[in-house]
Amino acid sequence: MKKGYYVRRLKECLWRTFDINRIKPYEDNFNKEQMRKWKESESVKKVHEDLYMPSDPDDLSSNTYITLIIKSVFTSEKEHTQANVVWTQSVLEVIFDENHLSIKIDSDIVES
Repeated sequence: MKKGYYVRRLKECLWRTFDINRIKPYEDNFNKEQMRKWKESESVKKVHEDLYMPSDPDDLSSNTYITLIIKSVFTSEKEHTQANVVWTQSVLEVIFDENHLSIKIDSDIVES
């Protein structure tokens, strides 16, 4: 898997799924303090909570937001594997982890 490509796709899909009105993307040049503020903001915390909620609150059987993101990142049905689901969830958790203040997401961080 081309991890750098998929990390970029995942971030794009995260921003698109939740819309700019709900979560403003962090900038590629953010320093640690800017990342801390971004991760501690109420809107970012709310999006993190909502990842596992149905995308349509009126239809509890609708896909969760994380499922929509996974399907957007891995567009081919054969890519919908348990390994890709776990990888996507791990990357998302790093994005929202208040202890990880680097904008860079590398495989060492995801593996941990």
